[in-house]
Amino acid sequence: MVKFDLDFRIKVVAAYLEGNGSVCVAEKFNIARHDTVLLWVQRFQRFGVAGLFSRVIHSDYSSEFKVEVLNWMKQHQASYPEGFWCKVEIKRRSK
Repeated sequence: MVKFDLDFRIKVVAAYLEGNGSVCVAEKFNIARHDTVLLWVQRFQRFGVAGLFSRVIHSDYSSEFKVEVLNWMKQHQASYPEGFWCKVEIKRRSK
């Protein structure tokens, strides 16, 4: 189970982007660490809403899909998060 769902994370990021500090936002939403707020904001700014999805690794990805992600990462010299979220977004769109 995810501790913070997507809608909650979006509200937190929106509160921060409205000009509130990370400490105030964390206190307002009862988040133990203010750096969690900063992490979500950073992921949102880099990957959009897709960066706020739970980062739990799902075991239901086929081995072919995993190889495709690794090949894409190698070809584009991308880090794991970049490759993972790019392929997850592509997979979601193709459904």
